[in-house]
Amino acid sequence: MNNTHKMLLGSAGCLVPAVTVLGLLILFISAVANGATGHEDDHPSGATGAGGAPGAVDGIDPVMLSAYTAAAAGTRTVRPKCTGMRWSVIAGIGKVESNHAAGRTIAANGDITPRILGVRLDGLGIGGNTSSFSDTDRGLLDGDTAYDRAVGPMQFLPSTWNGPNGQDGNNDSVKNPHNAFDAALGTAVYLCGTGTTDLSRPDQLRKAVYRYNHSDTYVNDVTRHITDYDQIPATGAGTPTTATGRAGAVINAALAERRTPYVWGGGSTTGPTKGGYDCSGLMLYAFHQGAGITLPRTSQQMRTSGTHIPRSDIQPGDLIVINNDGNWGHVGLYAGNNTMIHAPRPGKTVETTPTAGYWAKYDWDVRRVL
Repeated sequence: MNNTHKMLLGSAGCLVPAVTVLGLLILFISAVANGATGHEDDHPSGATGAGGAPGAVDGIDPVMLSAYTAAAAGTRTVRPKCTGMRWSVIAGIGKVESNHAAGRTIAANGDITPRILGVRLDGLGIGGNTSSFSDTDRGLLDGDTAYDRAVGPMQFLPSTWNGPNGQDGNNDSVKNPHNAFDAALGTAVYLCGTGTTDLSRPDQLRKAVYRYNHSDTYVNDVTRHITDYDQIPATGAGTPTTATGRAGAVINAALAERRTPYVWGGGSTTGPTKGGYDCSGLMLYAFHQGAGITLPRTSQQMRTSGTHIPRSDIQPGDLIVINNDGNWGHVGLYAGNNTMIHAPRPGKTVETTPTAGYWAKYDWDVRRVL
């Protein structure tokens, strides 16, 4: 991006002492809570490989790839007049601006360390800059109280980020250009503009990229990367395989609950309770409904079910217990084609989601119960 246009998730016959009952209740609630709180850390916008995104791309960190796919999906909400947005468009910008934050540590929530800072825009010619941009943010984003610097993986100027382009892509109530999800969504917003835009049209795509950086060379570089990324096959995530037998029955039982709200502690062997499911409640229902198997109640307890299977040997109908919170706090059902069915977190509904990208970076305990 050029210097003037950088932009910058007891009836059994015995009485149990009241203290014991209370203790057991607390333990149960704690276990269910541990199985539910992890859901709040899942993919911030619940992206499901929008636009046919691949599960993995060489040279792109899984979290960055998730940020790109999430931003492409989120564009429909923040810029409804903009069509044709896809992960590859945002990735093309990310490739040129920071090589997808290569060499940095990218946390699961998208925070990037150390921060990516451009050259000081003091007009002295460093990095080809000959225009002076005095500080506009008191150094809050770029650490420089005299001049502005482009910041983050998508290289926004503080003044541009602090305008309408700054976005909260990971739903933590902070708009941070040094966060992959925020920056990627901000890039989508900037590329779309406020009017009607169709980025599937080459001419409008080039116009959008040119708006990001007034340089024909830059546009050529970015669009070349977009073309390359567009050629990468999608994983098929979001389209579960056609499984047969008990596995197929369990998967179909779970799929039938899509769009049922996530409810903490919700779900039983007979269906939703309190209006919905949490992640383990959905598994409890699907396995009982589809195969007559009664699983333990929490994700941690489900790690004792069946047999451990290497991730590389996963098959449709396997349980995936995921350590995304330090306590094995999430569980889903593998449905084939790199797809998992799960109840993500409060505010979401039962959905299918890619097992690649965001979820791939965590430890899994794959359990074969069927």
